Amino acid sequence: MRNNQKKPSILSKVKDSFKLQLLVCFILSSIVIVIFIIINKTLDEIISREYTIVDDIKLINSIENISIEDDDIILKGYAFKLDNNSIGSSISVFLRNVDTGQEVWFDTEQIERYDVNSYYDCEFDYSNSGFVASASSDKLDKDEIYEIIINVDYNNNNTDTKKTRRTVSAQRYIYNEELYAYNPNEFDKPDMDIESELLREVFDNGQLYLYQKDAGMYVYQYMDKLYWIATKDFEFEETGLTYIIYSFYTSQINKLPEDRIQHRFDRLSFYFEEHEYKDEVTVPYRVAIRDIPSDYPITYMVTGIYDTENEIRVWDKYIHLSNVK
Repeated sequence: MRNNQKKPSILSKVKDSFKLQLLVCFILSSIVIVIFIIINKTLDEIISREYTIVDDIKLINSIENISIEDDDIILKGYAFKLDNNSIGSSISVFLRNVDTGQEVWFDTEQIERYDVNSYYDCEFDYSNSGFVASASSDKLDKDEIYEIIINVDYNNNNTDTKKTRRTVSAQRYIYNEELYAYNPNEFDKPDMDIESELLREVFDNGQLYLYQKDAGMYVYQYMDKLYWIATKDFEFEETGLTYIIYSFYTSQINKLPEDRIQHRFDRLSFYFEEHEYKDEVTVPYRVAIRDIPSDYPITYMVTGIYDTENEIRVWDKYIHLSNVK
């Protein structure tokens, strides 16, 4: 005789069993929680990677070192917002392909930099400014050029509200796992076939801070001096007095020369021709040399060309010097 009794359905079993109901509730709740966590994490990541790159000379930063360790590319340096305590600030670092815009975000660990705080030595604390950023080297195409970008999220000293994010270019680039002070696609390497031993030494071992191709000017730091190296494209004043803008800003205003304290920066501008290096033949270049002041910590400097006849700046550039030892 055929058994026509139907087997109870899963729904019926659940309906008739309090334990199964609890189990189903637990499973469904777990699924909802996991989905919520995944969505929330994704949204947090999207929000954390929002940025707008700005020109902000008061976001002090330096990429001090690049290395490859266990197939990871590692960047070390520091960054902080001038005139704001770094305590509570957050630093993040990423690369951006200069051609495609592709982004490579690094895992960034923030570290104490008491040497940075000691150098600037002012009413603000910049100790929490160091970072070690790492990413798998597989994420980078060695044949592509990447610009280093830095975010600093900080609390404004005058408010206790939401953190402010400032995003700047570090003015450093990575190509073939090496660090450059310029975009290799836009840089004309200096001519090394020159007589001057000093100039070759500057090109080989100096730190490039500025290259104005249209203006025909390189600015290098070598040892404790700055070198303005003019190419054949540089336009000197017919009067023989080409005015170079050369000014420094500091975290210790009280250490400025007495006549400069009221202005809050030091002006050391000069005429190129009066400080031109002529101990050796420097053709095809002309070179002016000036000392870097050591009486006060330097937050940033500005250089450029000033048209004395028309009383206007032809061009200028604000620069961070790597003076923290």
